[in-house]
Amino acid sequence: MANTMAERIPVKEGVFTESPEGGTLLANKCKSCGQVFFPKAVFCLTCFNEDMEELRLSQRGKLYSYTVGRMPSMHFEPPYAIGYVDMPEGVRIFAPLKMMEDKPFTIGMDMEVVIEKLWQEEENEVIGYKFKPV
Repeated sequence: MANTMAERIPVKEGVFTESPEGGTLLANKCKSCGQVFFPKAVFCLTCFNEDMEELRLSQRGKLYSYTVGRMPSMHFEPPYAIGYVDMPEGVRIFAPLKMMEDKPFTIGMDMEVVIEKLWQEEENEVIGYKFKPV
């Protein structure tokens, strides 16, 4: 009998964590100039310092821009939304957006990180971060 439980694998290791309080994106910050990077950078792209510290980003940001895809992509069936979300820490994140019928997207609206299935690969469920309207 085949195993029907799909294994959840992250789209990329070290980009996010999950907890009962929700998803958290993992960035890093330059100890010299304070520049924040998401995803993490090996060294500061502003001052070239290699002394970086991990930073957990806020769970909420503001929608900067978005678009709705109407053509199929490799992993997403239309319609699907993607956009940029500005985080309080000063980074702008490009991510899939969770479409909700009762909350249409508007520029400047509050968005929240969620960790959920992005697509299926054989028996594995590929999980990653999305933003949803608050």
